[in-house]
Amino acid sequence: MKLTAKQFYKMSNYKNYKKQSPEKMKETEAFNKKTYSKEIKELKFLVETKKANNFITEMYVALIAGRKITDKMLNAVRKAIKGNTPVELEKKRLETGRLLSKLDMVKEVLHKANYHETYVWRSEDFLGSIEKHIRDRGTLSSKQKLALNKMYKRFNKRIETNG
Repeated sequence: MKLTAKQFYKMSNYKNYKKQSPEKMKETEAFNKKTYSKEIKELKFLVETKKANNFITEMYVALIAGRKITDKMLNAVRKAIKGNTPVELEKKRLETGRLLSKLDMVKEVLHKANYHETYVWRSEDFLGSIEKHIRDRGTLSSKQKLALNKMYKRFNKRIETNG
């Protein structure tokens, strides 16, 4: 993939590149191509197949443009590459489905619990934000899972006392 100057400026934070002399950039570019050839190849594939987010695109540009790559950047790049493998994407899809089905159970119990409409509205708002998080990230934090469990138990208890 050949980047135009306009794309390069737009996709990268050009401030970081101005600090190096052209000779140093060429040197770093050659080093990056030799040392990180596997990463460049994987990132290029992700960019070309439109599976790349802004971070992946910026890291690809940084690698091919001669930016110095830190250990932290390299670890993040490798983690992004690993997260876009077919196996990892399938795991994420399965986990998303599992979590969304549990979220639907919580919503169903909420509506059966016969709470005041304001409470239902606020709970639905929270559950909507959880659903958005699941769809975006494919997972929940342990605290979010704990909050959903507490809500489910509270709603069930309300059904039992009213029922």
